[in-house]
Amino acid sequence: MIGRLTLSLLLAALAAPAQPIPDRPEKLSYPPVAFQVPRAKDFKVKLKNGVTAFLAPHGKEGTPLVRLSLSWRGGAYLDPVGKEGLAQMFGSQLAQGGTRQLDASKLEDRLEAMAATLSSMNGDTSGNLSLQALDSDFPEALGLFMQVLTEPAFGQDRLDLAKRQARQALGRRNDAVTSIASYQMGYLLSGEKHFSSAAPTAASLEAISREDLLGLHARLLHPANLVVAVSGSFERKAMTETLQRTLGSLKPGPAAQASPKVPGPDFARTPGLYLTDKEAPQAMVQWAFPGLRRSDPDWHAAVVMNQILGAGGFTSRLMKKIRSDEGLTYGVRTALGTGAHWRGDLTGGLQTKNRSVAYALRLALAEMERLKAEPVGAAELAVIKDGLVEAFPTGWGGPQAIAGRFAEEALLGWPEDWWADYREKIQAVTPADVQRMAKKLLDPDRLVVLAVGKASEMGPGDPDHPGALKDVVRLPSFKLPLRDPLTLKPLP
Repeated sequence: MIGRLTLSLLLAALAAPAQPIPDRPEKLSYPPVAFQVPRAKDFKVKLKNGVTAFLAPHGKEGTPLVRLSLSWRGGAYLDPVGKEGLAQMFGSQLAQGGTRQLDASKLEDRLEAMAATLSSMNGDTSGNLSLQALDSDFPEALGLFMQVLTEPAFGQDRLDLAKRQARQALGRRNDAVTSIASYQMGYLLSGEKHFSSAAPTAASLEAISREDLLGLHARLLHPANLVVAVSGSFERKAMTETLQRTLGSLKPGPAAQASPKVPGPDFARTPGLYLTDKEAPQAMVQWAFPGLRRSDPDWHAAVVMNQILGAGGFTSRLMKKIRSDEGLTYGVRTALGTGAHWRGDLTGGLQTKNRSVAYALRLALAEMERLKAEPVGAAELAVIKDGLVEAFPTGWGGPQAIAGRFAEEALLGWPEDWWADYREKIQAVTPADVQRMAKKLLDPDRLVVLAVGKASEMGPGDPDHPGALKDVVRLPSFKLPLRDPLTLKPLP
């Protein structure tokens, strides 16, 4: 009977008329999604030492895994001058350098025997130590996690290997236009002295010692710096008790400090067109306008405007014009920085043939001017807003995503449940709002443009689309030399 019913349902599905395939991506339609935004209070637990934890169990229907991530405030902005790369090295070696009880090889063997993973990283402003293990092995795996967290050895052999590998990576900085553009744009936007552009050098890596890693560990291990996310196969009450016995029992040592506020760049940008000569078949073009913070009342209007311009994939104007219509690039995108610690930027970029740089940039700037001059049509605006609203639930796709999202928000100090009315505010954006934000953010007098490629081809432009690169952006032009990959000093 069951087999016949299943067969009948299958045949009915096959006999149903197929949905026609639309000729454009923006014509795709989807059924409405019923989704309630999770609330932080339903997942939040305060440990006895003040550490905030977010617990998201998935119940019996999920995989028998537990994922635990401990994040901390503190990253490259704490690196001493001359030891740039310390936080990054600390992040890699915390999980890889063994503990005072187990050397690195024995720790890895034990984790492998349980099919558990333990990893760590540290970025510009924060880092984390993450564990994944079967629920049956979680107690033992958590014990190893606590060893790594509280008793790291930072084995000298592993540190030496990591430093050699990092130095080799430095030597490849000038191999690609993308990596060159990355460090050059950092200097243009934040200056020479800010941590966000103060990348490691061969000398700074050599100066980092095991004692430096131990010192940074002692400084960061303060409850005021920590946030926890746990998801997977567990019972909430039992996990809370486990966390109270372990992470909730952490006390600040004599060297522990609450990490200071992340400093913003104290740097006055010079708008202009910057060219770096690099022998390469394709050029990298990047641009940036001053943006805003996510706390700005205009944020949601700016999100919609940016989505229309270049963040919306194949529905965005830049992608349609520069890729689909003109075939000048495989992809062009813009991004609206959230400004977690200071005002973000509205950035964009593309790769194209050297001789196409001027034409592609001219097309991009023309689309920006069109957004300012003409109100967006109702149909286009509806597609963009509906896309943002319908994609929104994917950011909360399961317990791991939910716990991680709330932990990240807490770490950055954003208001709890900021996302609760996100969709309503996106839907409330009007054509006038989009045009207003385009005029506010897409200010050509505040534009920084960087082109990295073969200067002799980029400068004159494409013979089929006449116009020199220097005439596309009506701002001063500057030659920006390559930097020595090991010292980051400008090359002659």
